[in-house]
Amino acid sequence: MAALATEGAQSLGGLNAQSDVHHGATWLKGTVAEDRSTAYLLLGKLGEGGASTLRFVVRYEGKQPANLGNCTVIVDGAEVGSFAPAPNRVDQPSDGSVRQLADIHFDDVRPAVLAMINGQSAVIRTADGKEIRLGRTELEEMRRVLSAYLHLEGSAP
Repeated sequence: MAALATEGAQSLGGLNAQSDVHHGATWLKGTVAEDRSTAYLLLGKLGEGGASTLRFVVRYEGKQPANLGNCTVIVDGAEVGSFAPAPNRVDQPSDGSVRQLADIHFDDVRPAVLAMINGQSAVIRTADGKEIRLGRTELEEMRRVLSAYLHLEGSAP
């Protein structure tokens, strides 16, 4: 993990930033596909020199809502854990589909996320059997955000 933390300074500069004036925070994320179901890490930095937080975000897009109440993580074909994210947003685009966002604090999914970033592929299976598939590209983006978080925190997980 020390090597991952040392990558953080370089990773931090390449992340996409969005200001959140309501919370006095800046949210940073890697490159995330905008047109399909996915999962990613979201790094929140509070003010200048303030604390940072790391969230694991699941985004589901489909014709019907997914039950995100309990998700199972499968990495390279093996189950590595499960988690229950908190729903935080549901949108209904003009085409009649559904877009759901749910998230959970990184510390609550740390073992699963670490397994994911060290794997070649991952699947997040929702409680109703829907699958969110992640390839190496998505997992590498999670790795970049995690390394930036470790850099800001000055420690390894």
